Amino acid sequence: MFYELLKDIKTLSVIGMCKNAGKTTVLNTLISECEAAGEILGLTSIGRDGERSDLVTNTHKPEIFVGRGAVIATAEGLLKEGDVSREILDATGIPTPMGEIVIVRAASSGFVQLGGASITEQQKLIRDKLIDLGCTRVFIDGAISRKSLGTPALCDGVILSSGASYDPDISLTAEDTAFIAKLFSLPVDRKAAEHMGLARYTAVHEGEAHTADDINALVPVLKAGAELMIMRGAVTDSTAAALTAVGKLLRNTLLVAEDASRLLLKAANYEKLMRFTRGFEVMKGTKLIAVTVNPFSAYGLHYDKKEFGDRVREALERARVTVPVMDVKDA
Repeated sequence: MFYELLKDIKTLSVIGMCKNAGKTTVLNTLISECEAAGEILGLTSIGRDGERSDLVTNTHKPEIFVGRGAVIATAEGLLKEGDVSREILDATGIPTPMGEIVIVRAASSGFVQLGGASITEQQKLIRDKLIDLGCTRVFIDGAISRKSLGTPALCDGVILSSGASYDPDISLTAEDTAFIAKLFSLPVDRKAAEHMGLARYTAVHEGEAHTADDINALVPVLKAGAELMIMRGAVTDSTAAALTAVGKLLRNTLLVAEDASRLLLKAANYEKLMRFTRGFEVMKGTKLIAVTVNPFSAYGLHYDKKEFGDRVREALERARVTVPVMDVKDA
């Protein structure tokens, strides 16, 4: 189901729009398909996953099942929660509330619980260790609240999982899912990096780069008709407010962020900027390979399976995002 979509993707993040979005079902399918193809898998998470019941909603959750030979980076305190025989390969020195993150190899098939690092630099260290230990593919379990897991510095690809637990309003869930998918599908502008300095913001007007750490300092350059507005670090709603205040004078300006994980804008503010400017691009792209949908809600307000899939497909089409939409229960 997923394996043919992976191709050249070495490290994949499975990002959930919310808890109970179906990430674990997706992850189990990825594990099964890759192990059947002879892959040596590395697994980790930004938080805790694989527990039998959700600690917030007290609902049943699928457990993570791995085959013999899988390499798992998890908090030491969670090792006893799984039932695989294991060989400890490395201690990372990275602390978590559940203990130091250790790397183990599964000596038997069975269930595991994942508890990993929450900081991107720590995740990069763990990813590199897993690859150095011979993993041919690394999967990272994540969440939209940690969209930094989609940064190209950490992963090559992303699967976005959405579900009815996100909101009782099926239309809102579909539209918000399409918005995040659109951010991960923005065009790549590799030339913008040539102009970017060390400051947070760079406005390029008639080939000359003007830099500042305060975006308001560049408003005169923007009003003069800057061709590029390059933004280092997080692009927030306050950034959007400063840009929209310039208004239609930005109509010839292309906005460029470092990557999709830096875009922390509300959808409404993003759309305002799209109306006033030439649009958004990113300097580095992460490939969105699929969107999965889960009509089941942990809060009891389930969606109709067919309607939810259709709503997400239609929202993606309006957003001009072309990726497969897969029902999590078909995984």
